[in-house]
Amino acid sequence: MDNINFKARCIANTSNVYKKAKTHIDIYELSNKDNNFIKKLGASVDYKKLMPELCDYYQFRWQKVFNYAVESALNKENKAYLAVSNNKPCGIMTFYEHGNNIVLDSICDIPQNNGRRVNYTGSTLICLLYQIAQRLNVKGISLSAVTDGPIDVVAKYIQKGFKITEQDEVYTQMYCSKYKLKEKLAELLENISYKSINNSEEVSLDGII
Repeated sequence: MDNINFKARCIANTSNVYKKAKTHIDIYELSNKDNNFIKKLGASVDYKKLMPELCDYYQFRWQKVFNYAVESALNKENKAYLAVSNNKPCGIMTFYEHGNNIVLDSICDIPQNNGRRVNYTGSTLICLLYQIAQRLNVKGISLSAVTDGPIDVVAKYIQKGFKITEQDEVYTQMYCSKYKLKEKLAELLENISYKSINNSEEVSLDGII
């Protein structure tokens, strides 16, 4: 994944402590100007190599989720964000507005060296999403979670305040009201030190990978 250069706007610096280990995660807002980077990132992330301890089926499922996130990030109608830790991408998230709601279209960890997933990547991106939802004063957030994925994402979303609205063998439809996300955002901020960066300029991230 060398020589993948892009410009983006850093919108938040975050840190968390998990088992006495402190982790820093920066969040960048992507735009259509970053499409070449997104495509190269998509072509470079191979879960067979990044997560060799998983069985073939779970590697396939995780790759499918990531590939969808890349496709979603390339959709000009969506908002896309990249989480970066230790100067390497560690997560990606996309969403779009639908009426008075937000639809979380995709969110996916990007493992780093030796299959290591960066602590709190998903929670940090959800923390950003909830703050955006509050700023937009939406009624709530909906999503479609993978039911048969390599980790129990449905249980994780329930912890984040989502309720199951519909379920089948592959996908679980879920929804979080604005009142519940306000409560859960407060809980997230107890564990995540989050500093928003307003009106930041686009910066070159040459050599990030």
